Amino acid sequence: MKQKDENRWIVIYAVVLGIVYVIFGAAEFALGIYNLFSSTGNVGFVEVVPADIFGGFAALVIGSTYLSAISLLKGFCEALGYILVGLFLSVVYGAVYLLIVCADGFGTLLASLEGEAWTWEWLTRGSAGPSLLRPEIWLFFMSLPLAYLTLRKTFKKNEKERGSICLKS
Repeated sequence: MKQKDENRWIVIYAVVLGIVYVIFGAAEFALGIYNLFSSTGNVGFVEVVPADIFGGFAALVIGSTYLSAISLLKGFCEALGYILVGLFLSVVYGAVYLLIVCADGFGTLLASLEGEAWTWEWLTRGSAGPSLLRPEIWLFFMSLPLAYLTLRKTFKKNEKERGSICLKS
């Protein structure tokens, strides 16, 4: 595969992932603001998009970081850094929510050892909203192929290929 085509696919993947992050982030942020000023209680969107002001803002930041990678098509090497920072933020953010789901499951396990009935609700309704159905967890898993492509491109073993990470026109 030619250098330009490989860059194009990485950028397309990053931009699509950025758009999805921005959509979910804007929805979470808007629902969080709506719930802040609403008297109807906590409203979520289809039980998948939680009302979360700070989580939505973080998703907006991750999405805009991915969207900044579009300048890689013009040959700016710094754009690869935007993708790597977006990947780092995706991993941290997704791992935090996965840890929250695991903590909810561990709490349910401890409660069942104390005599309470075992439930599977911690997978769908935990302390972090929709728990395992939270979009940030699935977007984290969707970013793993981009991490592979970007890291493979960044850490080429051959010194000749290492100098040609970006397109110089």
